[in-house]
Amino acid sequence: MSRVELGRIVKPHGLRGELVLAGVRLSPEELLHVSQVVARAKDGAVRPLTVQATRPFMQGMLVRFEGIEDVDEARTLHGHVLEVDPARLPPPEDGTVYFFQLVGLAVFEGDLELGKVSDVMQTGAAPILVVRGERERMIPMSMVREVDTAGGRVTVELLAGMEDL
Repeated sequence: MSRVELGRIVKPHGLRGELVLAGVRLSPEELLHVSQVVARAKDGAVRPLTVQATRPFMQGMLVRFEGIEDVDEARTLHGHVLEVDPARLPPPEDGTVYFFQLVGLAVFEGDLELGKVSDVMQTGAAPILVVRGERERMIPMSMVREVDTAGGRVTVELLAGMEDL
């Protein structure tokens, strides 16, 4: 079963086992509904977890997992990436997609195919499509004009001069 990344555990918060989760594109309620996730360590080891509670926290959220009761247990998850089976995710709202749905789609500017999305980088400002074709391009999501997941296509409008970069 293929899993997709939900976010990254940044650090423990407090003494009762809460963890700071960054990069999540779900609401706290949606993550609570997903319930079953997997924490993947840098060495590839995985640990199944059940979400017990969530709440907003600054630009991320705080999460409690069943069985993680104190700060020492929470520290063991520091740096892990949370992953989920995509079938467990709620359907995206109209006019939106999950980033993992963009990977593999062909990117076009008008009739010119620039390549395929190989990754979506989450930066502090805005997500960036990594497009690999004849060369690699980094295209901010703000330049995306249309996404057709069924047709396997992303249409972008580059700023004047970007095609030469």
